[in-house]
Amino acid sequence: MELKEAKELIANRLLWPRVRGYLAAGGEMKDFSKPENRLELLDKNTQEKVHLWLEALSHAAEWKKVVDSSKVKELKASYPGVYPEVFRYLPYFSKFDLQDYSNMELVKFLLKLKFPEAYELCFA
Repeated sequence: MELKEAKELIANRLLWPRVRGYLAAGGEMKDFSKPENRLELLDKNTQEKVHLWLEALSHAAEWKKVVDSSKVKELKASYPGVYPEVFRYLPYFSKFDLQDYSNMELVKFLLKLKFPEAYELCFA
């Protein structure tokens, strides 16, 4: 990281406190101008929710066929706040390969819809 980039990072009031906390917790210095690196700055709870949503989106097509009440209860317990809500959002994701978690456009779209604060941190 060059001096100019470091100054810009420190001047960013939204980003710098998170970077400082991340580094203080033992994280390594990265290029935080990249959204994929900024995802690591999200709190663990938000990271887990984003992961649950990505996982649920990848399984939603097969979950539509589930009618067994015990399986539905299991999915609700394993994906709280996500299952069955994922079905309402599925049409918005039709243009994406839902199996590709590394697709930053998919992650960006998910954050924009479900996690606006995380979207602002990562992509603003």
